[in-house]
Amino acid sequence: MLRSMTGFGKGSAENKFANIGIEIKSLNYKFFEVVTKLPGNLAFFEDKIRESIQKKIPRGRLNLFLNYDRKGKKEDSVYIDKKIAKQYCNRTNDLKRSLHLNGAIGIEQIISLPGVLSYRPQEEDVKKLWPLINKALSVATEDLIRSKEREGKLVKKNIRNIITDVEKSLIKIKKRAPKVVKDYKRRLLKNVRDLTDSKRKLNLGRMEEEAAIFARSSDISEETHRIASHILNFKRILSNHGEAGRRLDFMAQEMYREVNTTGAKANDFPISREVIKIKSLIEKIREQVQNVE
Repeated sequence: MLRSMTGFGKGSAENKFANIGIEIKSLNYKFFEVVTKLPGNLAFFEDKIRESIQKKIPRGRLNLFLNYDRKGKKEDSVYIDKKIAKQYCNRTNDLKRSLHLNGAIGIEQIISLPGVLSYRPQEEDVKKLWPLINKALSVATEDLIRSKEREGKLVKKNIRNIITDVEKSLIKIKKRAPKVVKDYKRRLLKNVRDLTDSKRKLNLGRMEEEAAIFARSSDISEETHRIASHILNFKRILSNHGEAGRRLDFMAQEMYREVNTTGAKANDFPISREVIKIKSLIEKIREQVQNVE
């Protein structure tokens, strides 16, 4: 199924220890890129998250936001190292005696010394959170894919409608092509008669030769056949599964090249008019294709 490169997905997972919420927003981009916004203690999951997403989504710029709530938070603790405090006290008293100083050592002085008082936040083994994160990520990715597929249906419909208009113009070109040489011969005969004495005998053999040269140089049957083939390939790609954006863009470029050649060789105003129309339609296709995964 054709997928758009833009979409949005969200997923969540929880257990008795934590809640994980993930949101993913996808934007147009030629390559694959994931920009993550994770809590600091979960930053080392960034590579695993990127690898997991890339298995399902080949192209686009993805912005991922992860919310993490810990259940039943434990109180952080303050730790006092009594052994170090005692050593500070003993060394300070020794220093006082050696310097013959007076005065008592207060508790405020002791706890302000390095290593006596320390703050110890409760830490958990966040590596155990990966199964929960992976579950939420899987739900969010699948939701994103469904969003991309819904928009992809609209893109596919628009491209098919444009292709239909291209086919209509191609039919007109094919219908007009056989008349181009006949019109050229008629104009050539008229011009020769206007420029020469009408009583003189016309060199019809020479005129037929000129018409034949023109017919060979203006033959667009090969180009129209290739355009028709490109249209058929377009329809096949639209109907197939898997990555289609790059292939569709390549086919649009090839079709544009053949249409350009058709306009240059035909040397005919009605055909040139349809060529201009097809080129405009191909540009519309390429605009649509830029949003295809």
